[in-house]
Amino acid sequence: MNIIKSDNRLVLKSSIQESLKHSCIEYCVEKREKCSNTECVIILMSLLIAAYSYLVNSTVLCSKTVFIIAIIVLFIFGLRFSFKVCNESLLITAPIGLQLTTTYITGHQRVFSLPWQSITDVLIVDVIHTQKVLYYLAIKTPQNGIVTLFQKSSPRLHFLEIIYKDVYKLLENNR
Repeated sequence: MNIIKSDNRLVLKSSIQESLKHSCIEYCVEKREKCSNTECVIILMSLLIAAYSYLVNSTVLCSKTVFIIAIIVLFIFGLRFSFKVCNESLLITAPIGLQLTTTYITGHQRVFSLPWQSITDVLIVDVIHTQKVLYYLAIKTPQNGIVTLFQKSSPRLHFLEIIYKDVYKLLENNR
């Protein structure tokens, strides 16, 4: 995959081949930072506190309480990491359909597919959420209404415009 555009948070990659450009395109939005510095420090400190309180073998109630709290913090951050997205890729093949693959840090993948006949239009939708304007790429379908793409990675508008242009051309050429 070739890097199309990048910023401090995301990288947009594409594997469009010139011979297949009119029937098949693929884009991948990849996060640069898998784990923030704060999360790494909290996990490391929790591990150190849990190991220290376990190895000390003190019969003091405080040591066991600290150990349990450290284990709970590690469990909560473990759950949080299992839902953290590493990348999202969009594959559109003209006569077949659309496939959005979401890959999590743990390696788990979630795949969403739409058949070609159910795709009526492609949109860039803007949403106002807590004093921020967020942009999403969306597919309009008669059955499901509007299906948003790249929800987890939420790329910025300039990424979405690049993807939108190619997807729109592909839809117009193959109707």
